[in-house]
Amino acid sequence: MPDLRFFRRSGPFTLSEIALHLDADDLSPDRGIISIHDIGDLDSAEPGQISVFTDTRYLDGLTRTRAAAVICKRGFTHHSVDSARLMFVKDPRLAYALAGHLFYPQQPLESGVHPTAHVDHTATIGHGSQIDVGAVIGRDVQIGRGCRVGPNTVLGDGVLLGDDSKIGANSSISHALIGRRVEIETGVTIGSQGFGFVPGHAGLMRMLQLGRVVVEDDVQIGANCTIDRGATGDTVIGSGTVIDNLVHIAHNVRMGRLCVICAQAGIAGSTEIGDGVMMGGQVGVGDHLRVGAGAKIAAKSGVVRDVDVNAVVGGYPAVPIKNWHRQTIGLGRLFNGALGNSAKE
Repeated sequence: MPDLRFFRRSGPFTLSEIALHLDADDLSPDRGIISIHDIGDLDSAEPGQISVFTDTRYLDGLTRTRAAAVICKRGFTHHSVDSARLMFVKDPRLAYALAGHLFYPQQPLESGVHPTAHVDHTATIGHGSQIDVGAVIGRDVQIGRGCRVGPNTVLGDGVLLGDDSKIGANSSISHALIGRRVEIETGVTIGSQGFGFVPGHAGLMRMLQLGRVVVEDDVQIGANCTIDRGATGDTVIGSGTVIDNLVHIAHNVRMGRLCVICAQAGIAGSTEIGDGVMMGGQVGVGDHLRVGAGAKIAAKSGVVRDVDVNAVVGGYPAVPIKNWHRQTIGLGRLFNGALGNSAKE
């Protein structure tokens, strides 16, 4: 059960209200009046809570659960469970997410500027926005309606923040145009200098980084990410993309729409990432490459050449996933064979 010291719960709701919100199948009148006060997982849910079942591997948990209702896929009737508690939907995971937002909605903003925040007189702040303690808003910054700038966050000169966007505490954003409904977690740095040096008489000289970062609408950026501004053009993050914690995106990377980038991935400069690309944790992508739309890259892979559209690759260097599995199996057999020969000797 969520700790209510940290979360604010809404409700309770009747099952009929929840079913309407989830687009679930119609319930009988006697079931519809059941009151639900919270969500919970199958193992720990209590009476009066709603849970979800998505995988037959956890069928034992479904038969033992104490939840008053369980969200599951339509047509799930061929297992011997108490069907009276089941709530049928098209996509259980999506429905459970919707239920979570129903019980734990985003809290309303406390509009206004905290007395300890520093806001340059040339900055504009839209109606209903919240500027928290210690925030610094630079010259000519434009903040849209319904935004939140977290504690001790710095928006450098000229930054644009679109309507309904939220920035967590201790973030630093410069040289950036941020779209609408963007969510940025704590400790994020956007717009820092890219990593580019040339040798000179006195040592290494940094290349000027004269571009921007453009973050399109509905992007989510996890905690402690860094996104460098372009050297001459822009670094672009496409709309609807989701970036996990601890991801680094270098200068002039152009990332498409609806990408998913998992934790600790790193993408080197001037690489183009197509729409809908998925990268597992700790993936490394070299510079000046192209990753085609819809490609999937397995965790801990090293990408050193272009990846085709809709390709699935893995390994170091990354190769088609079936080839990588063959390599892994072959190396295992070779290693086991060497151990066997050593034992005979």
